[in-house]
Amino acid sequence: MKKKTGLFQLITLALSAVISLKSLPLFAETGFSLIFFLIIAMLLFFIPISMVLAELNSTWPSKGGCYIWLKKAYGESVAFFVMWSYWMQSIIWFPTILSFIMAMLAYTLSPILPNLNNNIMFYIIGIIFIFFILTYINLYGLKTSAVFSSVGIILGTILPTILIIFFGIKWIINGNKINILMDFNTFIPALNPENLVFFAGILLGISGIEVISFHSTHVEKPAVNIPKAIITSSVLIFFIYILGSLSIAIVIPKNDICLASGIIQALKIFFVKNNIIYITPFISFFLLIGSISSMNTWIMGPIKGIHATNKDHFLPHFFKKVNKNKAPINLLITQAIIGSAISIIFSIFIDNINGLIWIFTCLAFQFASIFYIMLFLSVIKLRKKYPNKIRIYTVPYVKLISLLGILICVFTFITSYTQPININIINKNFYFLLLSISFVLLTLPALIFIKLKQRKT
Repeated sequence: MKKKTGLFQLITLALSAVISLKSLPLFAETGFSLIFFLIIAMLLFFIPISMVLAELNSTWPSKGGCYIWLKKAYGESVAFFVMWSYWMQSIIWFPTILSFIMAMLAYTLSPILPNLNNNIMFYIIGIIFIFFILTYINLYGLKTSAVFSSVGIILGTILPTILIIFFGIKWIINGNKINILMDFNTFIPALNPENLVFFAGILLGISGIEVISFHSTHVEKPAVNIPKAIITSSVLIFFIYILGSLSIAIVIPKNDICLASGIIQALKIFFVKNNIIYITPFISFFLLIGSISSMNTWIMGPIKGIHATNKDHFLPHFFKKVNKNKAPINLLITQAIIGSAISIIFSIFIDNINGLIWIFTCLAFQFASIFYIMLFLSVIKLRKKYPNKIRIYTVPYVKLISLLGILICVFTFITSYTQPININIINKNFYFLLLSISFVLLTLPALIFIKLKQRKT
């Protein structure tokens, strides 16, 4: 009999799935108003989607996961389109992690190669190289050991988080210069599109809670422990992100924050102040190891979702092939090719790393919003279609909570087309055009596959 998952394990799972140090610099761009943004994001998105996922998975536990729920609610065509969107979101999101990895590599090598961090070609070549290396690892079943993963989490996430929060608090206590205003006027930002656009990055930064739902069928006292885990993890994630991001914002002027390397930028300033600058390359190396470990863990995740649709024959037979390790070989290779191609094409139009990371973030959120909106709609639909189905856990006020989640996703999808003031990307009109064309082109194959399937039947 499988051992039941306790409250502490659920909270740990949620923290490890959601918290990502690469999000801290982007969050820091919002300054003191991050607290306002995060409160709204937690109440209207994070907690609602956590509860919805917990109900869906505990009611319909299956290997197909999200695809099965969506299929039961809206049919196979809609389910396939949503899973395609989730796959596209993940592919676009990967280069942001890889950019963080390259930034850490640049700082690790800075004693001998000091100018790598500002070299866009270094980032693009590195993104493609590491993407294919990690694809190869997953392709041939060369799994990283549990020891490596544990070391990566401890050295690459826990240690840097403790360091940046500790030195940030120490910086304020010692009365050093603070680069942001912290008062009521800056707590609530000017609610214009240029500020609200950062909400896309914040929502994407706190996504990933899907992981907690995968364990909801094996939870001790699910009706009690799932809500407790969601609320507790929400509070912990809130404070970790607030303290970590503000530690960056107080020492680096807003316009100087690098979205790829902001965390090591801030740590370097703290280390200089405390006469321990020599440890910078070591910490950047730890961050590098932690990020590679995290990326390797996630690279197969989105593939499983789209691979689950194969039983309904939407994808060409080419994508159904698996190797002797049961890895979907052609899907994995296609994933790496698409991610690399997008990185190259975007770098032609955008010549700075902040701009690249930002447009990746907005485009990724647009696809993620489709996934989350449809999950909110599915939980309502399934309540109506299967009213007598036994549910281990149910979302209270499901219509209201789902509506709030849908509205925040739609609102943020729309504002993502606004270019933020302090991130230099490209001409505003071309920015809108680049995002729109990219979204349409990456959506088009799914619509074609659906149409071809319908013609066959």
